[in-house]
Amino acid sequence: MRVWCQRALRISLLEVRQVLSHPVEWIAGLAVPLFWALLMSIAFGTGIMTKLPVGLVDMDRSALSRETIQALDAIPSIRLERRDSSLTADEDLRSRRTYGTITIPKGFEEENRRGLGAPVVLELNKTYYAIGTILEVDIKTALSTLQMTKLAVKRTAAAGGTFTENSGHLRATLPDVWFLGNPSFNFVAYLLPTFVPGLMALGALLAFVSMLAREWREGGLRTFLKESGGSATALVVGKLAPWLLFWLLAISVWTAGFAGWAGWGAAGPLFLWFTAGWLLILAMAGLALLVVAISPTWVIALSASICLVAPTFPFTGFSFPLDAMTPGARAFGELLPLTHYLEAQSQIWVMNAPLDAIARTQMTLALFPIICFTAALLILPFRIRRWKKAEALAAGLRVAEAQVPQEENSSAMGFWKTFALTLRASFLSRDTIAIFGVAAAFYLVFYGWPYGTQQIENIPTGILDLDRSGASRRLVNALDASPTTRLTFVLHSESEALDLFRRQKTDVLVTIPEDYSESLARGENTTIHILGSGAYPVKARAVQSAAAGIISDKKALLDNASLMTPGTPVASLEGAAIAAPGLLVTYRFNEISGYGNYTVPMVGPVILQAVILMGIGMAMGGWLAGRPRLPFMQDVMRRPGARGSGSSSPSGRLPSAGCSTSKASASGSATTAPSGTRRP
Repeated sequence: MRVWCQRALRISLLEVRQVLSHPVEWIAGLAVPLFWALLMSIAFGTGIMTKLPVGLVDMDRSALSRETIQALDAIPSIRLERRDSSLTADEDLRSRRTYGTITIPKGFEEENRRGLGAPVVLELNKTYYAIGTILEVDIKTALSTLQMTKLAVKRTAAAGGTFTENSGHLRATLPDVWFLGNPSFNFVAYLLPTFVPGLMALGALLAFVSMLAREWREGGLRTFLKESGGSATALVVGKLAPWLLFWLLAISVWTAGFAGWAGWGAAGPLFLWFTAGWLLILAMAGLALLVVAISPTWVIALSASICLVAPTFPFTGFSFPLDAMTPGARAFGELLPLTHYLEAQSQIWVMNAPLDAIARTQMTLALFPIICFTAALLILPFRIRRWKKAEALAAGLRVAEAQVPQEENSSAMGFWKTFALTLRASFLSRDTIAIFGVAAAFYLVFYGWPYGTQQIENIPTGILDLDRSGASRRLVNALDASPTTRLTFVLHSESEALDLFRRQKTDVLVTIPEDYSESLARGENTTIHILGSGAYPVKARAVQSAAAGIISDKKALLDNASLMTPGTPVASLEGAAIAAPGLLVTYRFNEISGYGNYTVPMVGPVILQAVILMGIGMAMGGWLAGRPRLPFMQDVMRRPGARGSGSSSPSGRLPSAGCSTSKASASGSATTAPSGTRRP
């Protein structure tokens, strides 16, 4: 064991020297991912959306419209921009100068005075889903508050009494939502705990793959094997150790900074939050080793890692719940380490889950590095022998090539010939086709997969029924019938329901208060409480929206029934008959409010751009490092200004015409000369 440790230590020291001698490697594998994580942290600022431009068309120009505008203008998330006509406002909405349009119709005050309740019209650009949701919730809340105030004032004037008494007797049933760990729905707390660890995991994976494939790509494997005494485990552990130490430290600093310096805290044991981050990084190391061990070329190893991990954020369920996905997408999401890390983070950060529940999640997360490392170490010795033979073959090729005098390429190729040879080399290379063809198509289909159902449905919802009345049972049945919710339990014990919620047996907990039916019978206000996790706020928002629609329907039925019942008190009739400013919401450019319609068109061009850039970078890098270089590539290097524009981005390495060692070159195409070797 002592000898093995000494060998692993020698490999680690050799790896550190290699990293320090390759500035591009540590910049790309260490500095760039941290830069993007820092940039992401800075980008969200305070985390609260403020002063979003919204068009306003006041066609009534009355006292009530001015009062309504004043209430809307007080919303921090909105910056009202007045427009003279609906045509101008619609043009601004179409050109993305505003995110929505509020229209107060003509006759607004007169219709409301007559009790008809002419609605305020809100048009939202739902291609900006998150912005549209924030605007809709804030405007609905502001108008609901205005509505209750107006009704309370009218009841006070008509029936006497105090304003406070009348404001409590409006038969308004409100769905109140509370996000554990993020009560104000701050985007910093919502997005950064997902994006920053995800970026670190992606950066660590790319660093691990690049480091593990370096000797495969550039040569030098025999030096490492000599230092490790031929031990594959000592070689792997020694090479991974410096990188693991760095990324384990990086994710630990992030966790401590978010929970401590940023002030978000941790409801559960903070140490287990650290262990979840460490297991995530170890899972990335194991995955990188497995991908390198099974990939036919180092280019495919790197591109496959990117294709697998980069677009996996939607599959974790943080933006679109796993329960709403198709069974295939949900099953794939369960196979991702980041999914289980986010679950563990939620348990510790906001849920204060019992230790046995946290332990089960962390044991699941620990399976990823265990399985990946075991499988990779079983395959790796066979691959190392092949790489060693290929490196020896490439070394012989370089010796043979050095003995061949370099011939001056007297006839320079033109632009179109260079371009044609580039296309030919591209289509004859499996690496290039894998990136530009397969990867682009895979990305576009893969990223849109989780959003195939478009709508949020089947959210596991628990009911805490403290009223145990016929009215509460009718509300439970209505929630059960909603496609948004999937009832997991109906309990009457608060401690039991909270325990199941903290164990994540349900994602949202709806509480019906014990005076629910009595308040309805008396015509008093009541509140339905909705409790959700701040780590997955989309779920609670969806249940809140469903509950609001159900409650509005129930309230309308009660009001109509009271109007048709003889002997009903005048105050109750008045409260049901008087209407105040309502809201009519219209979704534009994404009429079904679909997640797929919102995400895929915006991300698609970014995906294509990223794939093309990745392919160009890796392909050109492999081509320039290849030995022997193609004749037209040598011409491009000698005349980069005149010939370089004719070469696009292939990584194909066609044998040089007339070269006696072309067969050996094709056989050893996976290995190239060391990066420090000068080439003509």
